[in-house]
Amino acid sequence: MTQNVVISGYGWLAGYVGNALLDKLNIVGTTRNKDKCLALKEQGITAIEYALGDDTSALCSHLQSATLLLNIPPGRRNTNLESFTENMLQLIDAALSANVAHIVFISTTSVYGDTTNNVLTEESATNPQTASAKAHVTIENYLLSKRDQADISIVRLAGLVGPDRHPARSLSGRQLDAGNKRINLVHVHDIVSALTTIICDKPINDVLHLCSLSHPKRGIYYVDAANAMEIDAPRFSDTEAEPSGKVIDATQSWARLNITPVYGDPYRMF
Repeated sequence: MTQNVVISGYGWLAGYVGNALLDKLNIVGTTRNKDKCLALKEQGITAIEYALGDDTSALCSHLQSATLLLNIPPGRRNTNLESFTENMLQLIDAALSANVAHIVFISTTSVYGDTTNNVLTEESATNPQTASAKAHVTIENYLLSKRDQADISIVRLAGLVGPDRHPARSLSGRQLDAGNKRINLVHVHDIVSALTTIICDKPINDVLHLCSLSHPKRGIYYVDAANAMEIDAPRFSDTEAEPSGKVIDATQSWARLNITPVYGDPYRMF
């Protein structure tokens, strides 16, 4: 088992993962913010001030025989992601040169695009349509080509939900279309369970899906969620139409991890 885990990109998700791993491993976290560095140190985490594209020496000094959790998002407003992608590939190369044992890349189910009505397994072909999704596919493919040098786990996450985060809040009160579109969500509790297993027990050298096990229509689900949260419900057109949109099938991944997701039913997420 790896003794050190380096979490590059210590944001919302990393906070939950780090808390779960604190009593199991030595944790190194990177952040661009000096105040965040101080806060991480107070939690017993070795903190490194680092932004993607910076010199990697300090980060790499912790990587020999360690696990690197790559959790650096490209930024929602960034549409020119050439430098992001190039810097990520350079970071991966630096980690491999430092003899990292295991790289876990947090990817996204957006790599499949939004034009399919298919059920998508881990073996399904990607079809990225946004700049961010294309960047993720490039990084995924590069990592998968390096599996002779380290264990590589690609973890494609569906839409994130947590105790302090639910899409229904951002949709509250809005008028929206495509109410018949299926939802694909995953709760941070189940993500943490999966990543803890991948990092501490079972470095699966493959692509994994993390998603709930059912996929109701969003025009029904988000209205029900808003009502349960006692916030203004969104209004959707086309809710009565036949269900459409991709379904992320994570059954195989949960089985490989020997995990039954606590929030496999999205109705448990609010």
